[in-house]
Amino acid sequence: MRRLRPPSWLRRAIEGALVGGGVAVVSLLGTGLGAGGTGAPPVTLPSGPALPVLLAPAVLGIGVVAPTYPIALAATRGDAVLGAIAGFLLAADACLILTAGPVSLERAGVVLAAGALVSLLALPAALVGAVVGQAVAPLGFGRRAGAFTAAGAVISGAVVLCLLALVG
Repeated sequence: MRRLRPPSWLRRAIEGALVGGGVAVVSLLGTGLGAGGTGAPPVTLPSGPALPVLLAPAVLGIGVVAPTYPIALAATRGDAVLGAIAGFLLAADACLILTAGPVSLERAGVVLAAGALVSLLALPAALVGAVVGQAVAPLGFGRRAGAFTAAGAVISGAVVLCLLALVG
């Protein structure tokens, strides 16, 4: 009997999600933000420039690595788009599930799970990166599209983190 293998876009999405989500989960757990359960008291995040520095590895891991990896290794535009979407969603879900400790943005008056906060902050980076990679690169897949995707995602992720320093 022939062995069933998932399609290549799904394999690449899982690989990207493992790396990007792994970076996010390990960085949040390493700083003590994701530890604890939903009943634990919220950890108050620092305000000012310390906040983006604290969250940058997790946000950029989910927002840059997870969608860029499948685009850079795809063989068709459809594989690139499906892989980027699945990679981001898998990495964000892993972060949501594994880092459920509540965090508080004191100045904004918001209490969220650490994984939810990071996933919400990574969403604009992933969207902008994927759109830039598809619009600027002639084919929409491969190394060139992956490079444009990464550049767009990093720039938009940095903007989101800088805005977070002003709000949070």
